[in-house]
Amino acid sequence: GWHAAHSERFGAERWQDLHHAMHREVDPLLFLNPFLPPIVAETLEEEYSLVPSSVPGAYSFEMPENPTFQCRLEEFPHENAFFVEVQGPAGDGVSPFALLEGAQLLVAHALQVEEGDEVLDACAAPGGKALVLAGALFARAAAEGRRLTGRLVANESSKRRAAELQRVVRRYAHPVVFEAHGGGAAHIIFTSADLSTPSNSMERNGPYDRILLDVPSTNDHVLLKGHGANTLEQWSMGKLKVHADKQVKLLHNALWLLKEGGIVLYSVTALSKEETDDVIEAVVRKASGKFVLEILPLDQHILCMVPALAAEQTHWGTHLLPDTSGFGPRYFSRIRLVKRTHAAVEHLRW
Repeated sequence: GWHAAHSERFGAERWQDLHHAMHREVDPLLFLNPFLPPIVAETLEEEYSLVPSSVPGAYSFEMPENPTFQCRLEEFPHENAFFVEVQGPAGDGVSPFALLEGAQLLVAHALQVEEGDEVLDACAAPGGKALVLAGALFARAAAEGRRLTGRLVANESSKRRAAELQRVVRRYAHPVVFEAHGGGAAHIIFTSADLSTPSNSMERNGPYDRILLDVPSTNDHVLLKGHGANTLEQWSMGKLKVHADKQVKLLHNALWLLKEGGIVLYSVTALSKEETDDVIEAVVRKASGKFVLEILPLDQHILCMVPALAAEQTHWGTHLLPDTSGFGPRYFSRIRLVKRTHAAVEHLRW
């Protein structure tokens, strides 16, 4: 069962510590909207007693007693995400902050998006990571009144969750990013496509410099908590294999959407090797003869975002685990597409 599988993977003593840590409630961090005017951000820092965390733009906080600064939150419990539902004391018509889990913020930063990049957030709902990416792409230029460059395609295959995603992102990002530019498309585009299909709107908006692929996976923390239909009784090795097979397909398809030199970041909330390192290894093998790939090491400035520098390097990626870092479980691996082989280039539609 679930306990036996993870005890074997981590060792009995480590699993006992990890299992105990997963029972603890994880306090979210307050992620200040990067599109906020500085004077509003300063007011929030004072009213919410903000203390900088290891993750850029994110803070530990205390809820204010002043009702003027108390905001109603919309909760996405399975993602440990809370978005301001009714506008608080923000300027420029944007919501002031979101409460998000530290690991998901770190993963978005680890993609290392820069102004001018063409970026795809392939499984973007409920929208926390998209807010980080949009801030990195557009916040500084919007604040300085400069011409925006680059684009963010925020995709979610579920129509219902795609509508929620669009509502969240539109509430936070500066209105200028949704305006069409140069007779073309807006700087943030919303799509609802399935990455497992061969041709879709994500492909038509590509290719991309950066892709964030936070794929559906086993959420062991949610299983342990027993939310709704998600309980340990639902766990099985067979389901892990079903997840892993789909994850391999999604990651392999994402490679076709990258520019040469582009990076895809694969991320899951799973503990199992089947959905983490094994997926990367399978994709590297499957891509042989089509792509030259490079597994990127964890940069020092990303490592410094992990509390106690407790990121655990695996053969193919990085695992953040709550017994050592207080974050996660969260696994990610960064893959650079160095170049396409001739055979692969012949099949490109671009």
